[in-house]
Amino acid sequence: MTGGTPRRSGASGAAPESGVVHWRDSLHTRIALWTGAITLVLLLLVTAVAAGFARHLVLQDATTGIRNEARAAAKRVDDTLRTVAVTCAGVSGAVTDAELTPEQLTAMLRAMVRATPGATGAMLALEPVRPGEPRYVRRIGGNGKDTDFLASGYPYKSQSWYRRTLASTQGWWSEPYFNEAAGRVWTITYNLPVRVAGSGDVARGMVSMDILLDGIQAQIGDLTRGPGRLASVVAPGGLVAIHPEPDVALHYSFADYVDGMGRSDLAAAAAAVRARRPTAYLHTDPRNGVRWFTAVEPIGDSGGSLLLSESYAQILGHLRQVLTLVLAGGAIAALLCALAVLRLARRISRPVEDLAESAVHLGKGDYQWPVPHGARNDEVGHLARTLDHARTSIQRQLVEIREMGAAQQKLESELAIAHDIQLSMLAPPKTLARGAMRLEAHATLEPAKAVGGDFYGFFERGDELWFAIGDVSDKGVPAALFMARTATVLEVAVRTSASPSAVLAEASRRLVEGNDACMFATVLCGRIDVRSGDCMLANAGHDPPLLLRADGRIERPGLEGGPPLGVDASDAFPPAQCRLRPGDSLVAWTDGVSEAFDAANRAFGEERLQAALRPGYSARDNCARLIAEVHAFAADAPQSDDITVLAIRLRAGTAGNDNDGG
Repeated sequence: MTGGTPRRSGASGAAPESGVVHWRDSLHTRIALWTGAITLVLLLLVTAVAAGFARHLVLQDATTGIRNEARAAAKRVDDTLRTVAVTCAGVSGAVTDAELTPEQLTAMLRAMVRATPGATGAMLALEPVRPGEPRYVRRIGGNGKDTDFLASGYPYKSQSWYRRTLASTQGWWSEPYFNEAAGRVWTITYNLPVRVAGSGDVARGMVSMDILLDGIQAQIGDLTRGPGRLASVVAPGGLVAIHPEPDVALHYSFADYVDGMGRSDLAAAAAAVRARRPTAYLHTDPRNGVRWFTAVEPIGDSGGSLLLSESYAQILGHLRQVLTLVLAGGAIAALLCALAVLRLARRISRPVEDLAESAVHLGKGDYQWPVPHGARNDEVGHLARTLDHARTSIQRQLVEIREMGAAQQKLESELAIAHDIQLSMLAPPKTLARGAMRLEAHATLEPAKAVGGDFYGFFERGDELWFAIGDVSDKGVPAALFMARTATVLEVAVRTSASPSAVLAEASRRLVEGNDACMFATVLCGRIDVRSGDCMLANAGHDPPLLLRADGRIERPGLEGGPPLGVDASDAFPPAQCRLRPGDSLVAWTDGVSEAFDAANRAFGEERLQAALRPGYSARDNCARLIAEVHAFAADAPQSDDITVLAIRLRAGTAGNDNDGG
């Protein structure tokens, strides 16, 4: 170089270099990109290898631990059951080998109950084998309440458990049951035949012991103290005795739970329970996609099984701790890489930040804010166009949501009108006066939804009051439509038929026609002669009514049920007859009354239903009282079904109008 003249690139005649290198061609950029890429690849490889190895070890250790815990818990339960079996065998042997007085037998039973943890009572039944030897049948309760079955006249010999025990060659465990004698608790019972000394298999009676189901649950309680753990027990007959899900235990068999609750993933467990063999496997709950590892262990020779499940996420929780350490080391390498590519990241992040700002405005509902960089041909441009499309899509969906809200409001208004129309179809209360007799008829219906499937009706024909009450198999609008059709068919049939049986037979034929939805209705139909009180009833699969006498006695007419209406055309509706005397009431209801549940999932039941009725009440007052009792029992529990009560009362009174509203 001379005289400050710049050097040229030789004879080639090319333009001089500017001294500015584009960032895509710079060595700094290439080093940063390659270093970051290699570091990232190494980090991913190390993490993947460590995760795979750790996953194998953690899963193997966890599954082995679950199987061992299930086996140990099953053994604890089996030890308790074996204790009961050994105790009963000892009593059986003592009775066989020694001649004991009734007082000694009672003392032995009481000592057996006291010495057995969790026992709520024991029973011994002995038939005499020697002349002059007394019969002994007594239950000793752990709560101090003893029961002498001979003194009370309890027909123990006709009970299935007694016959099964005498026919058995060994002891057997019952399914869980609600034990009134033990203080209204859930128990299971071990039953063992007592043999005649020197007679081989000849049984002279039996010995049994009841233990609390809560005691079994307490023994497996430690299995579920940690998160992500579930433990269940299946009884020998297949009933789910203990289960973590509400409304499953003591309501479902394990096979019904698998089929009815959509738990196809537990089919292998159900097969293991039926075969009484251990198994363990990984499965996914199809209801929520949660993965579980489940171990099944038989509970000794009792016939029951224990299931222990742990969530796969919980098992892999230990793996995350290992991966955290690996990721921590990788984070350091990533940090160094991040420092090297910081300058590049700043330039790359600028358009992304612009798009993020647009996304924030969209999140705040400012859909007029522009989305920049849409003209670019790289990933940023694609993202910008996607975001802009999402903006216009959200605007369109908001319009659709407003339209759907208006449609929903219209639907609710129409359902309210349908509710009023449905209630207007129901018959008003009636009072029929013939001579010196008056017949009061009243009914009350409370649908579980805006419209429902329950219905009732009163029809006057001469000196007779015809009535019907029914329950459609479904709820909501479909049930309401089928209810309207059923009520109409019944009303037409009442006007042309000679008996309630004929009414149901005619309705059965009509409702099968065009019933593509396979809906059906249970119906109770009857007629009452006002002057004589003679009543004829026919039943199509409905709960039979109660006859409340004037003196407070409650009778049930001998009414056989026929098939529900709408299933198949049938005329098999046998009639039943009874007579109402002055002061008597006939009360009918739908299953929304007897099967109303409280927050503890207990049903209202027929015992509470009978207790709510009052012989001196009018038909209207008995309906109101019964429904009030149902609501008081259910308290805050949601109404699961339509509630309908119908009452008809005959009383003596002065002659008046043949028909006036009551």
